[in-house]
Amino acid sequence: MIRNTLQLLLMVACLNAAWGKETTAQTALQQPRTVFVVGPGTVLSVRLMDLPFVDPYYAIRYRTDGGELIEVWTHGRQIVLLEGMHGMLSYSTHPERIVNFQMSGHKLEKQ
Repeated sequence: MIRNTLQLLLMVACLNAAWGKETTAQTALQQPRTVFVVGPGTVLSVRLMDLPFVDPYYAIRYRTDGGELIEVWTHGRQIVLLEGMHGMLSYSTHPERIVNFQMSGHKLEKQ
């Protein structure tokens, strides 16, 4: 009898935790807390990191005109950066994502 009662209480406790509450908050598209703007510079490489059980991430290597090398990870399936693009890069670290990339007319110079 006690065992059945405990099982019933455990089941009710699990069901209560599973019931969701209606909200208007957007958790999937968080606004960045801090935004960093680097550049002007050039995109050196764009690599897709598609790991199991994790949404795809892109690792973008970016070199500023001052010579600083930056690697930014951004989440998402639609990436608009290609190797050799030149412009101003804005990114945030929380959440990790590229906020903006403004292209300029310069071309990648061969080194």
